[in-house]
Amino acid sequence: MMMTPDLNFDYRLPRLLLSFPVKEDEGEICLPDDQAHYLRTVLRRPDGAELRVFYPESGEFLAEIKWVGKKGVSILLLRQICTPSKIPFRLHLVFPLLKKDRLDFLIEKAVELGVTDLHPVTTQHSVNRDLNFERVTAQIKEATEQCERLDIPLLSPIAPLVQLLETWGKAVPLYAALERQDIVSLRDICSSASGDRGFLIGPEGGFSTEEFTLLQNRNFVIPVGLGPRILRTETAALYGLSLLNAEKTPE
Repeated sequence: MMMTPDLNFDYRLPRLLLSFPVKEDEGEICLPDDQAHYLRTVLRRPDGAELRVFYPESGEFLAEIKWVGKKGVSILLLRQICTPSKIPFRLHLVFPLLKKDRLDFLIEKAVELGVTDLHPVTTQHSVNRDLNFERVTAQIKEATEQCERLDIPLLSPIAPLVQLLETWGKAVPLYAALERQDIVSLRDICSSASGDRGFLIGPEGGFSTEEFTLLQNRNFVIPVGLGPRILRTETAALYGLSLLNAEKTPE
C-alpha cells in the first residue's frame, strides 16, 4: 500500500504495526503485551516519548507514550502522518522451502522489495522441512515495520507445486524462472507487465522433468530466463522481484 508521507518529523522513531484499526481521535490505546515489553524493556522508552504506529486501512500516526507500567503501555495518537492508498498491483512470489538462514533472508528482502503474497511450495527437489508459520509471520511483520510499508504481505499455507498451479488465478501471469533454457529474458519482457503478476523460482536442484512439463502445459505460465549465470534460489527471487516491481505507479 502506497503512502503519502509527512516529512516534518523524525523518521528514526520506533515504528509498530497495530493489530486493529484506529482513527486520529481514538483516545488512549493499550498496546499488546509483546509490544509493551518491547517499548518498556528493549527500547526503554519513557512516558512522553514519541513513536510511530500504523495499520494498513488506517494509515500511520505519530503517537506519544502516555503511561509505562509493569503491566502494560498506553499511547495517544497525536496526528496522522501517512494516509493509505490502493495497492497498484499484487506481486506474488512462489518459492520452494529453503534452509532456515536462507529462508529468513528471502522473506525479509522479499517484503522490502514489495511482494504482496508469499506462496511456499514443495517440489520434488526442494528441502524436506516444515515451515514455522508463526515465526515467518513475525518476520514479515518486523520487515514491514522496518521498511515503512503500510500493507502486510499475505503468507499462504505450504502446498505442492502441482496444487498451486491447479488453483492459480488464470488471469494472473506466472513468470517461471527456468535455467539452461533458450527463452526470453525476464528483463526484456517485464517492462510490458501490467496488473497482478507472479514469479516462480525453483529449488537448488531445479525443477524435475515432470514439473518442467507441468509448467509448460499451463497457459498462464510464462518461462523466463534470468541471465547467463545460475543463481541461488534466494538470489533469483530477489532479482526477479526487483524487475517485476519496477513498474512506475500512478501518483
